[in-house]
Amino acid sequence: MKHRLVLLFHLILTIFGFIYQVSAQDNKSESGSNTVHVVDIPALTLETLEKGIFLTGPWKYYPGDDMKWASPSFDDSEWESIDSTLSFLKGMSGNETGGIGWFRLHLSIPDERLWHMPLALNVVFQTGASEIYLDGKLIYKFGTVGTRKGEEEPYWERNPQGISFSGKTDHLIAVRYSNFSFYQIGFGLMIAPLDVSVETRVNMIRHGTTLQMVWTAITVFLMLQHLLLFIFYPRARENLYFAISTGSIGALVFLIFQFALLATGLTQTLSLLRLLVYIFVLMFVSAILFLYTLFYPKLPKFSWFLFIGWGATLCLDLFDLRFDIFKSLGLKSLLLILFTGITFFEMARVIIVAIFKKKDGAWIFGLGSLSPFIFTFVLGNLVSRIGYTINWQFGVLTVILAPLFSMSVYLARNYSRTSRKLEREVLERQVLEVENTRKTEELEAARKLQMSMLPQAAPQLPNLDIAFEMRPATEVGGDYYDYNLTEDGQLTIAIGDATGHGMNAGLVVSAVKSLFKTSAPEAGNLEMLERISQGIKSMNLKRLYMAMTLVTFNNNRLRLAAAGMPPALIYQADANIVEEVLLEGMPLGGFIGAERQEASYQLQSGDTVLLMSDGLPETLNRENEMLDYPKTKELFEEVADQSPKAIIDHLFKASTSWADGAPQADDVTLVTIKVK
Repeated sequence: MKHRLVLLFHLILTIFGFIYQVSAQDNKSESGSNTVHVVDIPALTLETLEKGIFLTGPWKYYPGDDMKWASPSFDDSEWESIDSTLSFLKGMSGNETGGIGWFRLHLSIPDERLWHMPLALNVVFQTGASEIYLDGKLIYKFGTVGTRKGEEEPYWERNPQGISFSGKTDHLIAVRYSNFSFYQIGFGLMIAPLDVSVETRVNMIRHGTTLQMVWTAITVFLMLQHLLLFIFYPRARENLYFAISTGSIGALVFLIFQFALLATGLTQTLSLLRLLVYIFVLMFVSAILFLYTLFYPKLPKFSWFLFIGWGATLCLDLFDLRFDIFKSLGLKSLLLILFTGITFFEMARVIIVAIFKKKDGAWIFGLGSLSPFIFTFVLGNLVSRIGYTINWQFGVLTVILAPLFSMSVYLARNYSRTSRKLEREVLERQVLEVENTRKTEELEAARKLQMSMLPQAAPQLPNLDIAFEMRPATEVGGDYYDYNLTEDGQLTIAIGDATGHGMNAGLVVSAVKSLFKTSAPEAGNLEMLERISQGIKSMNLKRLYMAMTLVTFNNNRLRLAAAGMPPALIYQADANIVEEVLLEGMPLGGFIGAERQEASYQLQSGDTVLLMSDGLPETLNRENEMLDYPKTKELFEEVADQSPKAIIDHLFKASTSWADGAPQADDVTLVTIKVK
């Protein structure tokens, strides 16, 4: 496959290397050293050579291959005059895909001081392979010249090579040159003093490598810094995109310097140049993602157009591009240029809109984008006497690095604000955890106190079998059960349910227990309920009430009174039926003197009474459906003839199965009394 885009990049880098080398020598000219001198007449003098001579021509050129063309005596007057450095050589030897040809340049050296002086031959650029002949003698081979593509091995010698002219005036430089690459261009040669060329090459490598390392170090530092910020705080995705974009810029700059300073041929750079193109795309995609993440709550629709375009550009094989770009702009190169421009202007639009809409911190981007041009102009004029190299390098550094630093400052500012916010949240959470721990400890202490106030064991009577159990929904429940047993064998059992649960409900339970335990033994159920209600009312607990059922057993005689409690269930063993007893009455702690009802039953052997709070029938499952009272009655009927403990276990097991993992929303209390 033809990698024409790769070759185009290589040509650009080649020219960049030449410009860089010229600028390096130009930097010395201001301090009294030599510089490049371009001459049209190939005559060398000591004065012109001290400044360096770039051999642009006129060269004589003829396609084909004949070794006699290296001879100084050969007549090349009929050959075409050509510029070896800029001429397109399509059709070499009649081959449209490249070929072989000869170049001859006649030099006149009238200055005897140059005879036998050590000079340097510099290959400014070369994309093919060449053999250099001086006065008919082969002095250098750069690569392997071939008569067909398979024989050629292109090579570009970057270091200066020694050359010396013998003691005569007329000389001939002949170049046997082949080029079978995908763009057929020539070569560039320069002659300069050897010491100057070596010093220039060393300075160029040292200076270029320094710039390369500085650029790479800066971008890698920024990349690692914001990558770590993203790792520590993944929600700030803008740090990730900025790290990718900055790292891409660093990789791009590193490769450009690498090729410009050290490239010696096309083959060894193809894979790296392919990587360079993908890095170029990654740089723009991550940059626009960075800006969108900063100033948009979600990606705008236009972003998908950009991403699809960049993806299509890569999928259509970015490297199939003709060198003659002005005559043949392929679809792939067109897409690359098009979406580079569109993305660049979209990035500028996003920043400008953010500034005009006064988005928080957008002014930092504006300052970072404008300041490099201002500082470059002002400071560039101030240091203009130092030299051209400082000016252009300083300009490039500020134009590219200033926006990067401004973006980094913006992200650091955001991270600082986020850090302070997180610190406040952590502090508040710690305070809340301490408070919750304190409340939990208090609730646990209250729960233990409440549980200690409940009977630990049921009373043991010859004619009754009794069991009770409570399962609170929170640390401190609002349900209550208790009993009083007189000396003559009268048993009074209380079961109650305070409004809500938690500490307030526990307070009501404590008050009710005190009132229940201090009630006169001879008092009836209705009288006792009223006394407890007055006691709660006098405590001024506002909207805290207690629903309660009282049952009194005396020689199997049951008297039952209720105040806002669920119905009691009485199982009659002889008839094998369950009767639901619902007694109306206001909860305790409300109106003084409220009317309440009382019922009386004569129990027989095997009869069973079930008292309960509303927590059991109102148990909810995952679908938010209630167990309800009819189902509770059915569950009781299933085991009413069994022991009180078995009845309670059955009801709790059934409610747990019904809830199916749903959290318990209310306290559940069950009291079961069976006549022996």
